[in-house]
Amino acid sequence: MADEIRVERPLVIIYEDSEGIVFRLYPSKKTHSHREYGMLICDLVRHAANAFDVDEEDVWEWVDKERRNPTTPITRVS
Repeated sequence: MADEIRVERPLVIIYEDSEGIVFRLYPSKKTHSHREYGMLICDLVRHAANAFDVDEEDVWEWVDKERRNPTTPITRVS
């Protein structure tokens, strides 16, 4: 079992529960804009590529496909 951590100022939390994947955004109007969240998303793509030891372009290819034609059953909570 992974060590538990305490998240005090979350920006993005993604998790899976019994009903599927849940994606939560916690924007702060004081410090974060949609542009900064866009940069976080780019960082997430890079981290995903690194985690799966694939080229970043491989992940971007799937991002672009999904962006044009959404297919995921993501629960929209934010």
